[in-house]
Amino acid sequence: MGNFLANLFSSLFSGSDPESQKKRVLKNISKNLQRTKCHFYKTSSHEAEPGLGKFFYDIYKAIYPLQVIFQSTNKNALKNVVINTSLSEEQKLLLDSLSEEAINEQARKMPLPQLTEKVNQDIKKITSDFDSTKITKIDALYSKLVVMMNFCTYDYYFIVKKFDGGIREGVFTSAPRFNSINGSYVSEDIKNFIDVAWVLPFETDWDDAFKLIKSVKGSEPISQGLWRRVLSKVRTVKEKRIFEMLLQLILENPSYKDDYAVEDLHIADDYITQVKKAAETALDNIKRKQAEGKIEKLLSEIFGTTDVPKLKYYNELGSAPFERKQLGAFLYSNPLAYLKNFLIEYTKKNIRELSDVLVIRGEWTNQQLSKPMSEAFHQLIQTSEEITELDNSLAEEASVGIKLKTLLPRSERDKEARNIIHTTLKDVNNMAANSILEATKNFITYGRNLKMLLEDFVKLPKSELLMNWKELDHFTEGALKEMCIDVYKKIFAFVSLIQTYHIEIDED
Repeated sequence: MGNFLANLFSSLFSGSDPESQKKRVLKNISKNLQRTKCHFYKTSSHEAEPGLGKFFYDIYKAIYPLQVIFQSTNKNALKNVVINTSLSEEQKLLLDSLSEEAINEQARKMPLPQLTEKVNQDIKKITSDFDSTKITKIDALYSKLVVMMNFCTYDYYFIVKKFDGGIREGVFTSAPRFNSINGSYVSEDIKNFIDVAWVLPFETDWDDAFKLIKSVKGSEPISQGLWRRVLSKVRTVKEKRIFEMLLQLILENPSYKDDYAVEDLHIADDYITQVKKAAETALDNIKRKQAEGKIEKLLSEIFGTTDVPKLKYYNELGSAPFERKQLGAFLYSNPLAYLKNFLIEYTKKNIRELSDVLVIRGEWTNQQLSKPMSEAFHQLIQTSEEITELDNSLAEEASVGIKLKTLLPRSERDKEARNIIHTTLKDVNNMAANSILEATKNFITYGRNLKMLLEDFVKLPKSELLMNWKELDHFTEGALKEMCIDVYKKIFAFVSLIQTYHIEIDED
């Protein structure tokens, strides 16, 4: 009974409700803040005092030369400076040789395979030169400079001007006259300061950071002694939790805690990756340009022009709606169009004419020897029909075309529609790839057998494959050998053209 009454009286008269408890805690925080002898805040009037303005002003005045330097420096430039000062002369020369300009220049003097091997060896050497010690040193210096930059580029002028509206930015010739202001005016500024100040490594050696700044600017903008005094002032405020208590009072939130994140920065590994990627991209661009030049040359050799007609539907225009929505694409529109044109314009004419002479009119010592050429030719004619069928299936009114047309508007909001389109495009591309690969295989078979016949022709009169070479040559008015050579060259050129595209069936 006694305990019950005691608790009752306590609840009635001791102010144990949450608001009263909060006020008591805030009162204790105010007393603790006063004990620090930092005259930053007056609890009775909820005002930030002139002492807080002076705290920020003193830092601002001390680090202003560094602020000017860092404000004109971006972090990418800082990364490059840190890494460059950490490299030996040999490493710098090696890195210069891996620039896009240097690789392009070397490409004019050596074959691409040799250049690729050289670049890969240079990349390997650069990678091995960046051992764990060097990487740790680079990352530590950069991390130090970044926190220094963030601290120095904090907007001290913005907060100081709230205490003295007459202060001019970067001018320290006259003594400021600070006034007390409402604490709520600076609460966010203090939080922002905590973000950049509490992460400073107070115990670290700053010699390497100042040495780098001096090497770039020619002199130290401020002395290391002054920098250490600034850090000591900030460290004291942090360790005594002065700003934490200050914000607890301003926000009237006793549970407020300093919230800041220490960022672990790594640039050395990223730099090596970028160097490697840039070099590989330069090589890929050279390879692509050489391939484009080779393609144009082969197109002219095969068709007499580089402007080869496209297919009706399986083309870049038809592919564009899917590419815009990142659903896929018609991957082989160019090589499939080249194949279709070569089948129509050359295979069905010149190769058919030659096949009629060699396969049909030719008297083979063994009829089975003519079978590979005959089957290859007929399969090529069938491939032409398959390409037409594939292309026509993509028409808006056709089976595949209407499915894609119906699903496309729904694809942005309907995952199932996207999946069906993706699968359909994959199937279409696989059919295109299969037609190209099968045709290429048949052209190679036809060309290989044609080469055997040419070798047989020069053995006359002791030929081993065909017994009536003279009759066939007479039938073609003495042009049989030239016909064979022309067809063989065209087939070789066309196979070379297709092989530049590295076509594969998607098995996934």
